[in-house]
Amino acid sequence: MSCTITSAEFKTYFDRGQFTYGSTVPYVYPEIRDTDITSAIAEALASFNPGLYPDDAKCKQALYYLTAHYLQLDLNAVESRGQSAYIQTSRSADGVSESVSIPDWMNNGEFAFFAATYYGQKYLMLSKPYLDGAVFSVSGGTHP
Repeated sequence: MSCTITSAEFKTYFDRGQFTYGSTVPYVYPEIRDTDITSAIAEALASFNPGLYPDDAKCKQALYYLTAHYLQLDLNAVESRGQSAYIQTSRSADGVSESVSIPDWMNNGEFAFFAATYYGQKYLMLSKPYLDGAVFSVSGGTHP
């Protein structure tokens, strides 16, 4: 199974105004360049497991959305000038209150240094699949 996409396919999939495509990077509202999409695809592929999906169509659909996620994170970073973005944990309406937090696994130990910025959090999310492991126990014995 081959689950890859190109920037042209991405633009065709998201063609209803979700993103503004172009070749310049204005300060107020950035246009998405092909190089931005290619970078987002590479980031998505770094944390993507194509073996989870039964066929190419479903695999590509998931990859489109994961790529869009990374692309939107980059747009948010441009808008916030690289300030860290945290996960919302609660929200109020009338009194306008909001609570945000960093996941515990990012905030503890050696990872805390990276959790201070958006780029560090993104680095941790890209690296997490390689940091975790699975340990299995198999019954049996050995022969001398």
